[in-house]
Amino acid sequence: MPIEFTSPHKRLWPARGLTKADLLAYYEAAADRLLPHIAGRPLTLKRFNQGVGGEGFFQKNAPASAPESLGRYDTWTESSHRVVSYAVVDDLDGLRWCAQSNALELHPWFSRVDMPERLDTCPFDLDPWSADQDVYRGALDLRAALSELGLDALVKTSGKRGLHVYVPIERAYEFSDVSAFALAVCRLVASRQPDLYTVEMRKADRSGRLLLDWSRAGSAQTMVAAWSPRGTPNATVSTPLSWDEVAAGIDVTGFTVPGVLERRDAWADEPVAPQRLEPAFGALREAGIELEAISPRARTMAPRTRRRLDLDT
Repeated sequence: MPIEFTSPHKRLWPARGLTKADLLAYYEAAADRLLPHIAGRPLTLKRFNQGVGGEGFFQKNAPASAPESLGRYDTWTESSHRVVSYAVVDDLDGLRWCAQSNALELHPWFSRVDMPERLDTCPFDLDPWSADQDVYRGALDLRAALSELGLDALVKTSGKRGLHVYVPIERAYEFSDVSAFALAVCRLVASRQPDLYTVEMRKADRSGRLLLDWSRAGSAQTMVAAWSPRGTPNATVSTPLSWDEVAAGIDVTGFTVPGVLERRDAWADEPVAPQRLEPAFGALREAGIELEAISPRARTMAPRTRRRLDLDT
């Protein structure tokens, strides 16, 4: 049964004059690029029922009104002590339902429903909270460290001020392994430029430094999908970049609905295959960086929060 589509003239991005019909048209045009990054993954929607001038909200649980054709992934969540039924959007009809739901942002898991306990990506989030923090340099320094560890990475805009760096990995590691690896890499980068970077999640501990956010490598963690719009006044899009564009400090403010689709897909042009992490584990230890499982809610230097991992190298 076709997805019912109502209120096509509702303004979702008033400053741009973009409507719900424009969101639908974008999802249809972007489907070939967007679906590979969300298909088979539990999906959290960020909905703006009154447009970006109203209050947006995250929705994990697919509503009872969702069509039967929509995929679902049911899982028990300790935080809410209930089963959450995530939407799984695998096709164009699913994207049309997202548009009907005023879902301007699509936030997938880093694992897929066939192996939900195994990440296929190690993500890093560089999110500056002041104008003097150079997120481009941060991404390049992170890439350089990953390259030294024998790993290739992809990069995209967050659709706001930040950049996201993704390391495609084989689905062979526990959440704690990948989280410990992500923290170790960020510690390596921060140790070389301690005045510029920090791994401390608490703002009070950052002292004006750029956070290298390693915390997304965990169960049910998400970041906005590549090619997903954002709930910003200008209808920006989380856009794959080439590393040459990052080095040039490209202005990303013009990557918006719908014109961003005129760009080539940088990730399709230079794909990165899934990688093993064992050589990097060994290289980090040789550099004096321990692999430790630490809660993102704790200070990383607090001994009581540490659990050292003995991973094969």
